[in-house]
Amino acid sequence: MKKIIIFTAAMVIAASSILSAQISEDNKIVVQRERNVFVNPSDNEFMWKIGTGYASDPGKFGLDLSFNYIYNIDPFFVFGLEADFFWIKWSSTVGEVNPGGAVSASEKAETNLYTFPLFANAQVRLPMLKKLIYVEPFLTIGLGYSFMILNYSSDEGDGTDLYSGFAWQVMTSAAYKISDASAVDFIFDLGYRSIKPDKGNVEIDMSGAFFRAGVRFYI
Repeated sequence: MKKIIIFTAAMVIAASSILSAQISEDNKIVVQRERNVFVNPSDNEFMWKIGTGYASDPGKFGLDLSFNYIYNIDPFFVFGLEADFFWIKWSSTVGEVNPGGAVSASEKAETNLYTFPLFANAQVRLPMLKKLIYVEPFLTIGLGYSFMILNYSSDEGDGTDLYSGFAWQVMTSAAYKISDASAVDFIFDLGYRSIKPDKGNVEIDMSGAFFRAGVRFYI
């Protein structure tokens, strides 16, 4: 009889505990966190862009390629590393030649300038404007260093020289996404960079404006 009473009391206590927990669960208020609509799918971004840039001393436009890694500090401030390739090819007159003293002809030199600017970039973004203007605007400031290979060929011979020097850039960009379901954004850059590599007492001014278009994706 004593065992039956103890068992019955235990069952009553257990039932009371379950009922109390259920009531507590029913009365609990759950606060849903608001989703931050500006957060990117990942903190890590890659960008690949192609375009054209202008160089002051050659006075020409050339091929411009850019590869970027971006780390998102938050939706508005990001830090990144950038490696570019800037190529200009042109022909220049290096002198006058008078074969036989009768006919005047120009001696030409074919020159290729291969420039490799490297930048550490700080970028400010305004993602809240996407709903108003359909693109996400950026402003980027970069500091870095540049290496340039000058390769030339003329009637008098061939040669290669290496130049280097400090570089900086400033640019505005816009990112456009065709669909929210897409993992890729289209990027457009318009900016100016200062590149003045030198060797000894010789400096070549490769500074000028540039325009690029490309894609951004997350990993």
